Amino acid sequence: MLLVLLIQAAAPEAAPTIRPDIELNIRARARSVEIERKGEARLAVRAEPDAGSRVEVRVDPAPEGRTQLRDVRVELRAQARVGEGADIDAQVETAGPQ
Repeated sequence: MLLVLLIQAAAPEAAPTIRPDIELNIRARARSVEIERKGEARLAVRAEPDAGSRVEVRVDPAPEGRTQLRDVRVELRAQARVGEGADIDAQVETAGPQ
């Protein structure tokens, strides 16, 4: 027992993980995709004051100029982090899971 306590005391503490205040995760699969119009799509998340908000998107396979794709996978992850000093006054709109 003493050995376990000494090992725990000697182990370096992991840095605390900062979780996002708002997070959006989407995974989509499509058997076929047809692109009708050329253009650009953007997604942005912001917080005031911002403490490191970000958006990550992965598309496989990449379109690379093609207008028809098969077996497309899209992963989107958007995170908003509100910095220190924000005054948030909100009420829960939905009940928690039961």
